[in-house]
Amino acid sequence: MLDCFLNLFLSVLLILGAVWVAGRYFLREDVVYIPDGKRRHEWKSIKFQNRPCFCSICENLMSSNGVFCENCGICSDNGCIRKADTEFRCKELRIRSRADDGKESRHLWVKGNLPLGSECCVCAEDIDQSSEPGLFAQRCAWCQRSAHDKCFSEVSKTLCDFGEFKSMIFPPKCILASRSKGAPKVHLTGIIPPEWKDQWKPLIVVANSKSGSSGSLEVVASMRGILHPLQVFELESHGPQEALQWAIYAAPATCRILVAGGDGTVGWVLNTLLQMKVEPLPEVAILPLGTGNDLSRVLGWGAEGPDTFNAVEYLRKIEKAEPVQLDRWLMEITVLHQSRFHVPRFHYRRSVFVYNYFSIGVDALVTLNFHKARDSSYYLFSSRFINKALYLCYGTHQVVQQDCVDLEKKVEIYLDDVKIDLPELQSIVVLNIDSWGAGVKLWEMSKDSPTHGGSSMREVHSISDGIVEVFGVVSSFHIAQLQVGLSKPVRLGQARRVKLRLHGTLPVQADGEPWMQSPCDISIGHCGQATMLRNVSE
Repeated sequence: MLDCFLNLFLSVLLILGAVWVAGRYFLREDVVYIPDGKRRHEWKSIKFQNRPCFCSICENLMSSNGVFCENCGICSDNGCIRKADTEFRCKELRIRSRADDGKESRHLWVKGNLPLGSECCVCAEDIDQSSEPGLFAQRCAWCQRSAHDKCFSEVSKTLCDFGEFKSMIFPPKCILASRSKGAPKVHLTGIIPPEWKDQWKPLIVVANSKSGSSGSLEVVASMRGILHPLQVFELESHGPQEALQWAIYAAPATCRILVAGGDGTVGWVLNTLLQMKVEPLPEVAILPLGTGNDLSRVLGWGAEGPDTFNAVEYLRKIEKAEPVQLDRWLMEITVLHQSRFHVPRFHYRRSVFVYNYFSIGVDALVTLNFHKARDSSYYLFSSRFINKALYLCYGTHQVVQQDCVDLEKKVEIYLDDVKIDLPELQSIVVLNIDSWGAGVKLWEMSKDSPTHGGSSMREVHSISDGIVEVFGVVSSFHIAQLQVGLSKPVRLGQARRVKLRLHGTLPVQADGEPWMQSPCDISIGHCGQATMLRNVSE
C-alpha cells in the first residue's frame, strides 16, 4: 500500500514537472532566436543582465526579449541583431598558428549599459546611470575599466593591460590554435606565456549544466564577459578533457580551475586531472550548483550558489583563496566469482577514487533511488528544490520499509587490520571530509560521544592527514534526526586503511555516485592529494 502511494505521488510530481517544462519551453529565458547569416557575437537573453539595458544600435530601452553578447557585452533588439553583427567588433577570437608577439593589446570599448556601481578610471567618480537614461559612458570588455564620455578621450587610445584580473586571463595574442575547415570547434595547439608570467595563474572555468540548480548558463555568460571566452567551458557528456588541455599547455604556470557544479562534477574534474597527469597540479575552486555540495561547504564556498551571480566578486574571492591539500583515497573492489564446486572462476577488480566519503546501506539506497528517478524520461528539468523533495520522499519510504536492516550481519569491517564488532546498523560511512548528506557534520556532532568498542579517536579532524573517520547510522529515521541535530552518529573508529567484506548485494555510494554492489572485498587506502582552494574572504 505504501509503495503504491509513493509511486503515485512521484508520478504526479514528475508529470507536473513535465507539464511545467513543456509550458515554459517556448518561453525559455536562455533561448535566443538568431536570424540566419554570419554572426560575430554570442547572443544570450537580456534577462541574464538583471537590469534595464539599451540597444547599442537604435539606443531604445530594450524589452525582455532583447539579447546581449556574452563575450563583449553589447546589446541589441531582436530587429537590430544583423546590424550589430556588422558594425561592432567582439573580443578577439581569431585563430592564429603562431604567437603574434608584435601585436599590441588594445582596449575593446563598448558604449553604455555599464554594470551598476561603475567608477570612472580617469576622474574616479561614480558613473550614475539613473540620472541620465540611455547609452552613455564607455567600458572596456577586456580590462573592465569605465570612463565618462567627457573623460574618454584621455584613455581611448591607451593600451589595455587586462585590468584587475590580468593574472587570470589568457590574452588573445598568447593563444595558438587551429580549426579544421568547416569545423565549429577550436583545437588548442599551444600557449605562449604573457609578459607578466611571474604573476600569471590563469583560470579555467568548467560549468556543468546538469547540476542541481541549473545556474551554469548565467555563470558561463558572466565569466566570458570578463575572461577570454575560450577559457570558459560548458561541460559536455564526453568530460572535461578539452578544458584541462589548457592547463597542460599553460605549463610551467600553475592554473586555477573553477568548477561550477556539484560534488560529482568536482570529482569528475579531479579524476580527469589525475588521469591526464597534469603538471603542475592546478588549484581547484568550487561554485556550488549541485544538491548536496558537501565539499564546497567544507572549503568555505557555501551550501549553494548565489541567487544572482556576480562574476567580479567571485573572481576576487578566487584571487584571495588559499591552497589546501585534499586527501585522495583509492577504493579497490575485488569480486571473486566461484563455480558450484567452490573453485575460483572469475576475478574482477574495479578502482574508484574517493574525495568526500564512501558509504554502504540506507543512505546509499536513498541516493540510488533518487538517481533512478532523475534519469527517468519524465524528469525533464533540474531544480534543487525538486531534488531535495525526491530525497525526502525516498528517505521517508525507508523509515517504514526498511530494506537495509541487519547490515551488521552482511558486512565485515577492518580498521588498520583490526576487525570491528558492529552494533545494529543500517549504514556505514567512511568519511574524509566533515560534511555528509548535504551538510551533516558527523565528526563535529560526535566529539563528546564514546567510540564503539572502547577504542580512542583523535579530537582533531583534517582533510589532509591521511586518516578517515568511520561512523554508523542506525536507520533512515536516524538520518533525519542527524539532519536537524537531534541525534549523534555511532563512532566506529579511525584508520589509515579500511577493508570491508560484503556478504550480500548492497547499495553503496562514493561521493554521491550510487550503485548496487554484489558480494566483494573492498580496500580503501590513501592515494596522494588534490590541491583545492579554500575561500577565506567570508
